[in-house]
Amino acid sequence: MPNAHPLIVHFPIALIFVAIAADALALWLGDRWKTGQEVATGLYAATGLSAVVSYYSGTWAIDTVSIVTPGAAQTLSAHSFWAWYTMVSTSGYALLRAAGLFIPWVRTRRAAHVVLFLLGLGTLVPMHETGENGGAMVYKRGVGVTRTQEIPAPSSPAPDSTRQDTVQQDTMQRDTVQGPAPAAGSSSPGAGAP
Repeated sequence: MPNAHPLIVHFPIALIFVAIAADALALWLGDRWKTGQEVATGLYAATGLSAVVSYYSGTWAIDTVSIVTPGAAQTLSAHSFWAWYTMVSTSGYALLRAAGLFIPWVRTRRAAHVVLFLLGLGTLVPMHETGENGGAMVYKRGVGVTRTQEIPAPSSPAPDSTRQDTVQQDTMQRDTVQGPAPAAGSSSPGAGAP
């Protein structure tokens, strides 16, 4: 792994789902979970902060990998755009939720909470697009995981070394049992004898 970006990007992905789940639970339980909105807001804030760290780790990661094909460059461009949009949307949403905690009518009205919940769900769209393009860069384009190599020129297949070794063993066994074979054209005693 050429940089830490692949490790960091999973924090906002995991946190956004936990934040949405906590927010849905807070919405469902209402007054039975007094601190539900605060917990969800804290998780959204953690998501926004981790998205900022993830975005900037990605901008630094670009310098550590080779982008050698136009397809990889195009995918990187889309990934960068959606990552920026994810950072802005999750951070902005976290600030909106934090501000809502200090406005009494936002805290007490269920309709306001429903609207905020739906806006939170909307942050999944740029997060999904960022992840799709990031995955395509790694698994489709090979960015950060493979080296670009020249394709070797076609060559003849390698000789079958197994057959060669077997022939050599047979020759050695015959020489050991019968002695060395006479040179061609020599007339040694017993030549031609069975």
